[in-house]
Amino acid sequence: MKLLRLFLLPVLAFSFFSCSDSEADVVSATASAVFDFYDAENPPSQRLAVFFQVSNEVQRTESFVVSHADSGYSWNVAKPGIFTGMNKSYAYSVNLNAPEGESIPNGLYSVIYQDAAGNEDTITFSVRYKEELAQAKAENCRELLGAATENIALYNDVGELLFMGKAKNSWKTNEAVLKDYKLASTKRLCYVSPGNSVICMMPAENLKSEN
Repeated sequence: MKLLRLFLLPVLAFSFFSCSDSEADVVSATASAVFDFYDAENPPSQRLAVFFQVSNEVQRTESFVVSHADSGYSWNVAKPGIFTGMNKSYAYSVNLNAPEGESIPNGLYSVIYQDAAGNEDTITFSVRYKEELAQAKAENCRELLGAATENIALYNDVGELLFMGKAKNSWKTNEAVLKDYKLASTKRLCYVSPGNSVICMMPAENLKSEN
């Protein structure tokens, strides 16, 4: 599933390779540990979603490398996603997958960010989650998260996200959801910890009755 598209906003049209003498400047870094439950019986897949606020010309973002020193894990993201919104600019990747058979490590991560001119900047961020989540079942997720916000994601037949956010009070049944989103095919509950540090995606549910 294409998680976290709710954060994506239209990117302002701008030439990526325009000339500039500006230095790379990463203002802040935020990360979410994402636990994706595909069914009710098995542990979730895991990945990191990372967002870097860039002070200038985010369209010139070339790449970034995310590293976790204690484990030795490293992710090299070429041509990351970019977007602007609320007068801020971000570079991001939502698919830093855990190594096969391993968990996303807790602890401190470092980032090397590079723009198209070869300028670099560095920043750090931390990841913290209850390690029991890595082997949990979907039914235990919310208990392990503690305080969490419940959102709902709606997808069409080809898996494109139609809506992500708080469910309307009127959405008591699938029929009520379909009244507002006729193209919706499946839904997923999404539990988000305070500060978006941990996100748990529940298994998909069909919205339409199968004949």
